[in-house]
Amino acid sequence: MRLPKLIATSVVRGSQKGQSHGGVYLVDFGAQQVDQVIDWNSGEIDFAGRGWDRGLRGIEFTADAVWIAASDELFCYSPDFQLIASYRNEYLKHCHEISRKDHLLFLTSTGYDSLLVFNLNTRAFIWGLYISKNGQDWIGQRFDPNARGGPPFANNYHINMVSVSDAGI
Repeated sequence: MRLPKLIATSVVRGSQKGQSHGGVYLVDFGAQQVDQVIDWNSGEIDFAGRGWDRGLRGIEFTADAVWIAASDELFCYSPDFQLIASYRNEYLKHCHEISRKDHLLFLTSTGYDSLLVFNLNTRAFIWGLYISKNGQDWIGQRFDPNARGGPPFANNYHINMVSVSDAGI
């Protein structure tokens, strides 16, 4: 029986500046081998908070690319983990997870209590959804992630997971 390979990211909260803060690993169960294919040791990591900027979080795949989110940046890698491009947005902060539906990639933006949508065809952020509470009711407000006047930086609800399917978000 052929055993699968697994791709995993890690977050190392206890590391110090200059040390690895995790990375991307390929786990080959058949060969009983683990290879670190990306070492997340950027000098730009913000050490404030509880693991906020540390580590790589969400992973999604397209036919020709591996998409991996960091706190405030979306990375596009080749299948052999060579960096192709990276994308930033003013409203992407403390991303914890990503989910793909067709050609759209949904990213949590915990710092802005929002979801951002990235179009994989045009390689651009195309819309955002600010989530807030009005009394007992939850409210979703659409915003343009490429314009001023979006949601405030608040992190009131710690939105750290997103799942997208035919049934909705």
